[in-house]
Amino acid sequence: MSLNDLETEILRKIAKGSWSFQSISQELNVPVSHVKMAVKDLVMKGYLRKIECAKENCTKCPLKKTCPFSYVPLNVVTYVITEKGIRAIEKRFSK
Repeated sequence: MSLNDLETEILRKIAKGSWSFQSISQELNVPVSHVKMAVKDLVMKGYLRKIECAKENCTKCPLKKTCPFSYVPLNVVTYVITEKGIRAIEKRFSK
């Protein structure tokens, strides 16, 4: 499945680091609901992985070495770019 422009821009923003649905919405001038739907689609397509810290053991988390929440039992949800997502960004912008 290919990425649309919004999905591509969201992947780029997430790849740059700290972000929120609200910040991406403002930067791209689209409603938050569109950003949330695009992120959900990116997860379903395999470009992002959703991590729910309350449900996953920190020892298995790919962010365990850098996560500021690793010692605090919070309901934190984050998303990480998969290898497929990284390849998609590289392919799109290496042209």
